Amino acid sequence: ICSITLPAHIRMTTTALHRLIIHRPKTSGLKPNPLVNRLRRWKSDYTNKKHNQTSPLSTATATTASNVGGCGLGNVRDQMLPTTMHNTTELYQHCSKPHTVSIIGAPMTYGQPLIGTDCGPAMLREAGLRSKLTALGWRVEDLNDLNFEQITDVNGALSKNSKNNKAKNSIRVGKSAEMIANVVCERASMGRFPLVLGGDHSVAIGSLAGILKARPRTGVLWIDAHADLNTPDISGSGNMHGMPVGLLMEEMCSTEDLSKIPGLEWLADEQNLQPKLRPDSIAYVALRDVDLEERVAIRELGIAAFTMMDIDRYGIGAVMDMALSHLLKDDPTRPIHLSYDIDAIDPGLAPATGTAVRGGLTFREAHYVAEAAAQSGLLASADLVELNPQLADPMGAMETTELGLQIITSLMGKSII
Repeated sequence: ICSITLPAHIRMTTTALHRLIIHRPKTSGLKPNPLVNRLRRWKSDYTNKKHNQTSPLSTATATTASNVGGCGLGNVRDQMLPTTMHNTTELYQHCSKPHTVSIIGAPMTYGQPLIGTDCGPAMLREAGLRSKLTALGWRVEDLNDLNFEQITDVNGALSKNSKNNKAKNSIRVGKSAEMIANVVCERASMGRFPLVLGGDHSVAIGSLAGILKARPRTGVLWIDAHADLNTPDISGSGNMHGMPVGLLMEEMCSTEDLSKIPGLEWLADEQNLQPKLRPDSIAYVALRDVDLEERVAIRELGIAAFTMMDIDRYGIGAVMDMALSHLLKDDPTRPIHLSYDIDAIDPGLAPATGTAVRGGLTFREAHYVAEAAAQSGLLASADLVELNPQLADPMGAMETTELGLQIITSLMGKSII
């Protein structure tokens, strides 16, 4: 079996690597990174080995696999076609026509301790994001990556702040989130679809703040293995990628509390008050690793939370129906923001992420979540976060990037018929 399927699968991977690395767009903003050289060496090594193979069996199986399309993941045809079912709900009702998506690269890595999440936006672009979105009928505005390095260290404040165990690197994370919030708010106010590419999940502090300011009625679908409902006072790690919901949630973090967190003072500005997220305006899907204090908050605040056990029991279709019904029961036309952490998916399918937990969404469940949100007609903004290509071998990095890209296309209207 291996002799039949492996050559086709590897051939796909080297082709993807060639497109990703050799033909890297100059506008992507990707900085020189050891990962690029590692992938390039891997591709070269594998190509040399393949050219040196002389086994008749290997040649025959490779030829057969090439003729029939192979059995590897990369040989499965993946057409980029929007729906042709014109009698269904109008999609993206809160976006002005012609529909325009604003791609916002948020290469944040300071919300958690593992370097590499800053590569996520460039990896997704280089894998073909823009061309796939245009194939789905979107007009594409690529704002490139935000420059978080412009945040200056005044009197050593950044160095001192990195040692703050309650909210690590809060100045870098907070000021970067403010940049994201301003861009997201501006684009949403123009009737565009803000698509934020992380970066770790702390970027959602900015995307949520910006969306809530532009569209205060927004309901939030949080697709994640983790609740991210911590605050500096209850977090066990102090890593801010576990705090975006908690920092913006009513009854979790007061304006006074926010004013005391270096870098997040802008969230407490009384002259430009930031709308908060109500507990009934969020629904979690795919939870399976929730801290004790977060569990208490979810129960006490009555937050809708659907765990992997619920998905096992009811099925992903029923769970998404319940999550959307919860968000829309009092406001049936409200806009929906979807924040998708790649670690919601089982690490066997998406290994290149930092806080992987076994027992996640399957391939089809992961897609169905995105498809159901899109087919509601109310999806108006989204994040895709926590892609970290340095935490897997090159093939795992490619598979995770490709899956992340496919999830985005499902969010943006890709349809089977």
